[in-house]
Amino acid sequence: MNDKNISNDLQLPSEKVPKCWNQEERMNALFSPFRSKSANSQDWISKYKFWHDLIYEWLKYTEQCSFSINDLNEAFKRKGCVPLCLVTVIEELIRHNEIIPETDFLKEQCETWTAWSFDTFLRKPINWSFGKMKNYVVGQSIINKEMRYIYIPIIQELGDNILSIVEIKKDNTLYSIPEIMVYYKSKTKKEISENTLNLVLEWLRRKHKVTLKKGSGTNKELLVKFSMQIVTQITEVEEGTYKLMKQENNLIKEIELMEQKKLNILNETKAYLAKGLRQLAKTCLKRKVELEKTIEKRSQALANLRIIIANIEDTRSNSAVLSAYKTGSEILTKMKQSGLIQHNVVDIMDNINELLEENEEVNATMSEILSNDSDAELEKELMELLNENNTDISATFAESKSEIDQLEQPLSDLHIDDLSLLDKNITALSSVKILQEPECL
Repeated sequence: MNDKNISNDLQLPSEKVPKCWNQEERMNALFSPFRSKSANSQDWISKYKFWHDLIYEWLKYTEQCSFSINDLNEAFKRKGCVPLCLVTVIEELIRHNEIIPETDFLKEQCETWTAWSFDTFLRKPINWSFGKMKNYVVGQSIINKEMRYIYIPIIQELGDNILSIVEIKKDNTLYSIPEIMVYYKSKTKKEISENTLNLVLEWLRRKHKVTLKKGSGTNKELLVKFSMQIVTQITEVEEGTYKLMKQENNLIKEIELMEQKKLNILNETKAYLAKGLRQLAKTCLKRKVELEKTIEKRSQALANLRIIIANIEDTRSNSAVLSAYKTGSEILTKMKQSGLIQHNVVDIMDNINELLEENEEVNATMSEILSNDSDAELEKELMELLNENNTDISATFAESKSEIDQLEQPLSDLHIDDLSLLDKNITALSSVKILQEPECL
């Protein structure tokens, strides 16, 4: 961390250093032992929160999940003084199940994750509380400053980070510990120690996100298998494929180095020719020819290796397809056993057609006009009223017509001289016609 901004020996960048770190009076109070909580609960809670948050930030920044009180004393040393209150802080962290002893964490896990959680987070704190009460009586402290603890929130975050950045494109992807460390640094720009990584992998193993296996052969490195789902054990096929892919990468790097070496020999040959040293130049060319033969052999080996890996991938893919076919066949067989055969389907379809025809007949019957005697009588009475109305209109029209004829008779005897009288009679005649014209026929 020499290249990072450190303030007052605190292993944190300046933006993460508490604002009060350079205030003498405040820091003297924070470095002093805790007083009784009953005397001033607000001050006690504030002081505990300060150290709780500072420990969390320090562990997160340094990519650690394991620590001891001695580690904290060294990290938080200020002007040669170490905090005198960390024992109380550790006791509270244990009581709140935020930390557990590393020895308990590394014990062989129980048969199930639930059982391990119960043993770690319930039974152990109860036993610790009983031991704490006992030690209060005898006046001894149970905290060992060299004992290491696992900070649960930090190890959870580191586990999630590793799962999110590691390529989990295939269920059979395997990694070695050094490969994970290199890959983690390339993605996060931070270094994670091998010890921290081992603890995080153990945490993920207990959560069934990781499977670990010691490799076979001369190089017995630890192989790690990740999965977002529940992982299965590492098979011999997966281990063999991992070794082939690793050998492929080694061949690629070896060929790249030889190609670079060939370029250097060519440059060396040109330099000798420029100096007129033809014999040395010829020697360099012989080395280049031999190197080219080696490169050709390595290239052919790489091509063969890639063919083998491709065939393995094809076989795995075909195996997965065959497994899917088998599953589909089993499902279709079960469906057939449940009655899905041609004879049953035909019977069911015939039954449906009969029911549909019967439903059509019911609808047709329900849509017919219902007969009603009262409606027939009403229709008869309505026709009688209509006939009587027509008779009255005809009589009125006949009477009006006789009156009009009586008025028209005098008009026929009139001469052209009596124009004014004619106009009056015409006007009167028109009025009578309008008044006497029937409204409806």
